Amino acid sequence: MGHLMKNAVALMISSGGTAGLGVIFWGVATHLAKPADVGRASAEVAAMVLLANLSQLSFTSTLERFLPVAGQQTRSFAVRAYTMTIGCAFVLAIGYVAVGFGHSFLPSSFGWRVVFVFAVALWTIFILQDSVLIGLRASKWVPVENILYALAKLMLLPLLIATSKGQGVFLAWSIPVALTIFVVNWFLFRHRIPEYQRREGETGKLPGVRELVVLAGAQYATLILGVASTSLVTLIILERLGAVANAYYYVPAQVAAGPLLLAGGIVRSFLVEASHEPNAVRRHARETTRALLIVVVPCVVFGIVLAPQILSVFGRSYAAHGTTLLRMMLLALPGLTVTTLYSAFAWIDRRVWWTTLRELVSAAIYFTVLFATIRHVGILSVGIASLVSAGAQGVFFLPVTIRRYRRTVDIEPGGAGPVAAV
Repeated sequence: MGHLMKNAVALMISSGGTAGLGVIFWGVATHLAKPADVGRASAEVAAMVLLANLSQLSFTSTLERFLPVAGQQTRSFAVRAYTMTIGCAFVLAIGYVAVGFGHSFLPSSFGWRVVFVFAVALWTIFILQDSVLIGLRASKWVPVENILYALAKLMLLPLLIATSKGQGVFLAWSIPVALTIFVVNWFLFRHRIPEYQRREGETGKLPGVRELVVLAGAQYATLILGVASTSLVTLIILERLGAVANAYYYVPAQVAAGPLLLAGGIVRSFLVEASHEPNAVRRHARETTRALLIVVVPCVVFGIVLAPQILSVFGRSYAAHGTTLLRMMLLALPGLTVTTLYSAFAWIDRRVWWTTLRELVSAAIYFTVLFATIRHVGILSVGIASLVSAGAQGVFFLPVTIRRYRRTVDIEPGGAGPVAAV
């Protein structure tokens, strides 16, 4: 088994394990806490993840694309990424709290809001460190880290729900992150990065500062639009339909996100290997496509058939209100998978602005449908918006991605990557 599939399997184990434990986590939460408390906690978690994603300044994709060619600049590249994102996390989180965006679900006390701000900063590094591991071909440690974190928060959940009024779910989600960050980054900077720099030497080089800024800016714009299509939906439903409706939306959304996380792990591995071996992009793309079909199609089929049984784990009310929504969101996954693969090609070709344009059009379609239907069909508006947006993307980008794959035959001078074809 080559590096691509080994790393892809590791990332799928991580995604599958954390998604499964996440289902159990929210299942326990729905049985131990009131639906209104679950709705508020899910909104708080969504806000934290939203701010953490915005704080990453697109370094997740940038690290995965360019750490493979950073050579002796690997350590300094990672340190700069951490420093910039931590600073951004504090600025955004403090601004979010000060402006009052979370007034409907954040506790009013100063102490709890300080906890929220630090949780955003920690979560930012928690996500970013995975990209460092992946870019350094150390993906085998990603499932270890994420599954141990998921187990820790699950074990803390009953205790914290019992001892913390309304904040137990959020605290269980946040507390284990600090220890995870310490252990992983000790490993990275004490062992993995020095070893990697000794082995790779001066292999390749980073792009110039100007090109990095352009690529990062394009990816950041894409990130903002993507976050608006996912994380902000929770906040919109909370405001329009209330905390209980948000709970009935959030659980199916978490279940439907599982297969997409698996597909994302495969595509991230493809991006790293294509960066390490630019002369083998076509072979890597073929292996990636095969793996995506093997993973996504069964997940969609079995998920649609077993949707009521899956949601019944959380309680009868979740199955009654969320089954149709879960099925609609699963049907949208093939189109989203196509665009995920296309985005990897755009990074390989260093034409990330194409993904920004795609995300802009997608977000426009998604929110137009969402706001047009939310008053009439409630949380099912999310499913309708997902189907329309993902279907349009799939129809457009499938032939574009196929053409890009077929033209991957030549290598740019210097081995920078395959000739772009968009």
